[in-house]
Amino acid sequence: MIVGIGWTPRKLSRWALALLFALAAGLMFTIGAPPRAHADAGDVINSFKIHYKVESSGVLHVTENIDYHFGSSDRHGIERTLVTREPDPDTGKDIVYEISNFTASSPTDSADFSTSTTGGAFSRNRSVTYQIGDPNSYVSSQDVSYKLTYDVKGAMRTSGSYDELYWDATGNDWSADIKNLQITAEVPGGAQDVACYAGPVQSNTACTSSKKDGQQAVFSQDDLPAGQNVTIGVKIKPGLITNNTPILVHRAGLVSALSSPAVFIPGIIGLIITAGIPFVGRKIAKDRTTDLRYLNLAPGTVPLPGAPVEVGKSDPRMEIPVQFTPPPITVAEAGILVDGQVDIRDTAATLVSLAVNGAIKIEDADGTGYQVRLLDPSRASGPHETAMLTKIFEGRPAGAVTDLSSRGSMTDAHRTLVSQTRSLVQQKQWFTKVPRAAGRALGGGWIGAVVIFGWIFLHSAAGAGSSFSPVLLLLLFPIASLIITTAIVRRTMRRGQRTAQGRAVCDHVDGFKQYLATAEAEQLRFEEGQDIFSRYLPWAIAFDLADRWQKICQQLVDMGRLPDQTPYWYAGPYSTFNAFNIGFLTGSLTTAATPAPSSSGGSGFGGTGFGSGGSAFGGGGGFSGGGGGGGGGGSW
Repeated sequence: MIVGIGWTPRKLSRWALALLFALAAGLMFTIGAPPRAHADAGDVINSFKIHYKVESSGVLHVTENIDYHFGSSDRHGIERTLVTREPDPDTGKDIVYEISNFTASSPTDSADFSTSTTGGAFSRNRSVTYQIGDPNSYVSSQDVSYKLTYDVKGAMRTSGSYDELYWDATGNDWSADIKNLQITAEVPGGAQDVACYAGPVQSNTACTSSKKDGQQAVFSQDDLPAGQNVTIGVKIKPGLITNNTPILVHRAGLVSALSSPAVFIPGIIGLIITAGIPFVGRKIAKDRTTDLRYLNLAPGTVPLPGAPVEVGKSDPRMEIPVQFTPPPITVAEAGILVDGQVDIRDTAATLVSLAVNGAIKIEDADGTGYQVRLLDPSRASGPHETAMLTKIFEGRPAGAVTDLSSRGSMTDAHRTLVSQTRSLVQQKQWFTKVPRAAGRALGGGWIGAVVIFGWIFLHSAAGAGSSFSPVLLLLLFPIASLIITTAIVRRTMRRGQRTAQGRAVCDHVDGFKQYLATAEAEQLRFEEGQDIFSRYLPWAIAFDLADRWQKICQQLVDMGRLPDQTPYWYAGPYSTFNAFNIGFLTGSLTTAATPAPSSSGGSGFGGTGFGSGGSAFGGGGGFSGGGGGGGGGGSW
């Protein structure tokens, strides 16, 4: 519900929610889970060999050789299920895996196959099952070999500093034990590092073997029980794969439901209300997010004490002049000024700023990530930075070291920085009202309404909606419009409304961002001996311009205007500026500030859905089921 909107029909909403919950109670008992592959008693996969080849285009070629032992001879063949869509908790979208060019062959038996899918147009979990064999005859013996080949688009991931094949090889939905599993993987540039995990979903037990053999990655696992999974990770040099990110699409369900046809005359009023709600919401959002401004002063300037001022609404089309120096505030304060939030990139920028100012030293942790060493906490630039240091080092004295190489290791420090920065900004009165911190969801009733709305229209599309009252169906449209508008308005209002003072400071921030985004090396002016790279780096990180800033400064090194050495606030195995990888540092620090994924079980279709942001090498992955893909199989 939109806070402070007097026209919100509270009583109507409550009655509608009550009716929707009552209807959902019946609906949820009528929809079953997708069918699972099954195996006959005694079914065993004696040998399962998988070969992956990653093309520079990002396409994954897969070859599977399966030696299947049937528990009895009255079986027709095998089934192979592959995940084609699963939710991505990291983005809220859905990940799609495009399977193509599937082939099946067998030296002794029929390899004809039919294809079926699970999960309809409203489902976020979808898979394709290939049923291999002849429905009119049984297998010739209890031991049959099959060769399957197929291509996958959308299998790759990237952390920014490296690309990766992080893949659930077997899936957790095989209903037969796998006695011996062997996996090889070819990737552009050769495998840089390997990882392999076996067992139930979320197990971090290492596979039987995992190694690099020349340019290939080689894995093996013995005695994998039915229902368990093997996940592999192969690290790849960045820049060698063009399509190195998952295919993300809007989450299934609500959009399809909203496209359902309206009811005739009784629906006209509902459609008018439905269409009117977003306009009202837009006006409310605009009124509450348009910044104030000193109308009689140039952008980025504040009045002298006692000087007459004229305050009014800011024109968003106003051109902000370039600023050649950073604003006299911290990067965390700048972060909340720009978009109303202190996000994980602002936290990473703050940590680097603390290092640049001499409060801490950032140290390479044997190539696996980073650790920070406390030097002088008095060098912090404000109470919010001091509080962040206290949380990171838990109040320990100078010399203390904290490891930040794992995902979530800096989450508490990030939350502390958010809270303290919000309090600081409130004291400085930069906003008419400090925006809400990110991560607060809509009320449970509204979330339930969205879910139930999808359930109702799912059944209606399947022919089960004829028993519903047309009046109730008509109410769904304005309710959905209200829910969506509420979500959009609340998200828009997260940036907040700046006071004239806050707008002036934000102009300076925007102007300096424009400078870092457009300045070239030969245009930079700074005093000899000044470490301009380190001075501006926290700002470049906060503005998501770190890679560009390093390239500009590399040109300064090549011109002899900056020394060819790593920054003084960093300790690592390299000594030259070119070897210092700011992309990897930024990626690792933002990962450390990102909350670790919440645990959940398998979904019954073989996919695990742990998100596109995971990694086998420390970014929240590193466990069975943490990769993309998945599936399973059995006999029929």
